[in-house]
Amino acid sequence: MLRINRLRVEINTIKGVYGIDESFKDGLNFIASLENTCGKSSILAAIYYCLGFEQILGGAGGIGSKVLTSAFKSIIEDMRYPLTVTESGAYLEISNGNETRTIYRNIKSESKDNHLVTVYYGNYDSIRNNKTLSEDYYVNVPNSATSEKGFHTFLEEFLHMELPFVRTSDGNERKLYLQMIFASMFIEQKHGWSDILSGMPVFGIRESKKRIVEYILGLDILKNEKERDRLNAVKTQLEYKWEQLISDFERAVHSESCEISNLPIHPRVLSDIDYSRIVVSVLGSSSIEAEIQSLNDEYDELRQLKPLVSDNFDALNTELSETQTQILAFENLLNEINRDLASYDEAIKRLNADLALVNSDIRNNNDAARLQKFGSEATGGDISADICPVCKQHIQDNLLDAEAISGFMSIEDNIRHLKEQKKMLEFTLGCRKESREKLSREKDDLEVRLQMLRRLAHTLRSDLFTTTDAEASEAIMLKRIEISNRIERLSKLKNTIVSLTEQLKELSKEWNIYLDQKNKLPKKDISESDVEKIALLKKQFIENLKRYHYSSLSSFDGIDISINSSLLPTIDGFDMKFDSSASDGIRVIWAFTMALLQVSIEKDGNHPGVIIFDEPAQQSIVPEDMKSFIETVVEIKKPFQIITAITLNSQELVSIINSLDESRCHKIQIEGKAFKYL
Repeated sequence: MLRINRLRVEINTIKGVYGIDESFKDGLNFIASLENTCGKSSILAAIYYCLGFEQILGGAGGIGSKVLTSAFKSIIEDMRYPLTVTESGAYLEISNGNETRTIYRNIKSESKDNHLVTVYYGNYDSIRNNKTLSEDYYVNVPNSATSEKGFHTFLEEFLHMELPFVRTSDGNERKLYLQMIFASMFIEQKHGWSDILSGMPVFGIRESKKRIVEYILGLDILKNEKERDRLNAVKTQLEYKWEQLISDFERAVHSESCEISNLPIHPRVLSDIDYSRIVVSVLGSSSIEAEIQSLNDEYDELRQLKPLVSDNFDALNTELSETQTQILAFENLLNEINRDLASYDEAIKRLNADLALVNSDIRNNNDAARLQKFGSEATGGDISADICPVCKQHIQDNLLDAEAISGFMSIEDNIRHLKEQKKMLEFTLGCRKESREKLSREKDDLEVRLQMLRRLAHTLRSDLFTTTDAEASEAIMLKRIEISNRIERLSKLKNTIVSLTEQLKELSKEWNIYLDQKNKLPKKDISESDVEKIALLKKQFIENLKRYHYSSLSSFDGIDISINSSLLPTIDGFDMKFDSSASDGIRVIWAFTMALLQVSIEKDGNHPGVIIFDEPAQQSIVPEDMKSFIETVVEIKKPFQIITAITLNSQELVSIINSLDESRCHKIQIEGKAFKYL
């Protein structure tokens, strides 16, 4: 909550200090004068300025003291005698219900910038005590709402307002700034009465007015949208991680000329059965374990052989013959694979061309259908005459025409046919690419094995044509080394698969958590609690309108506040200001501003419990309506604070104000000019 306890404005001149020093109370506070241009708005502007909310007065560019009148900065009058302002500043004592702080912000100074704010840890009277701590902050510059030394960061924490981050128009996220929130309850005189939330700076926030109402009422939709955005980000991240992990699986397996089956391509919750079905096999359908065992057996057989060439001459000769035969078979197989790959490349190229043509045909037919729908008679009469823009044949649009014997399709039928054709082409293209990729892996494996066979053949020839019988067989040694390396690589692959499977299990658990959190979101866009709050807001708004004698409508049945749109009141779907007179436009702002406070109090929303109205009795509002408005305020039971600047330009208004209970109402009477010699 926010309570404004005291405002002291100090304007230094050569003749002393001028300004104002007034206290405010809980409940209804009036800053009243019998005439206009007495400085009531300047008092409220000083409050805005001390809180760093001057943008409510001057828009997004209204930063600093330039939104304040000349009395703060240049000339102040004393009995119509002009005095030059030498320096000026303002103190604002505020409370959050438990603690009190005093804010000082200079207005005109030779040594201090307007962006500097000093916060004293105590009330105004305590700051004369040098033991009272103080801290400097900056305001209305980048990061002043997020940095530790930003004044609005301090103010947010002091008021216990946890401001959400919301979407901006450029797709990023930004904090829902305090200036925007308080613009819904600080209604200034020049711009604030033109429309609901008209004084709110936008700061690039998407659907900014809706976000403000959501926050003030404490709607779940803001939290749910935030959670939905977070879960969408989680989903995208998990899908990316899953895709990368599957790619790691395939890359590790294919690097060792192996295949993996039953690998879950898309994220899902996996069971023990799913994990047991993930099988890695060596090309040839044997498992890694079986391949390692076979290689170990072959290695043991080689160890049994005598290492000298002379001892294995016949065996080496036979093996060379078999190796050469195998090389020839592999070369023939490799040539076939290259021919198949070329065939696949040609098929993929042709399918891509066909797909591009179908896409072009779909665009052309869509354009033709759209133009025909709009009644176009252009393009040489083709469209209006039902001529196909692609094949130039006549399109028969009359199913009962006896002459329509050729069965030409309409544009809509043609589009449907082309879209089905596109699906078929995309499916076929995907299958061709998948088959080509598999064949390419077979080629890579074959080339590796062919290289090994050629190296073995070379070694065997070297052994057979050696000049000494005592020389050890290089072929046997080479085969033992290659088998040993192959066993080592397959064992490493086996460990890699185990590690990747563990990562897959973790991702599966995370996906399960994501699904659980997603299912906990409301099935509908809004919760039951939100529906109740919006219904109460509408009910309270209409009741306020009736009490304030809103007369631009004969019936209030068309008024609605929809959570699916802006959360602002409409009449039959249109903005209320279009059907409201000038005085009723004021009543709409009264009614909605008060309804936000009333509903927030009843439903424990986030309203800080303070409202400022600058001259609410505008546009010839009759005193009786002003009385009804005041009665609405006085009826609020829970603690609140409303500060109203009002010109008592009729005896009826004077009587209304004077008749109020002093225990619930506090009046600051301005005589002459607001700023006087202190």
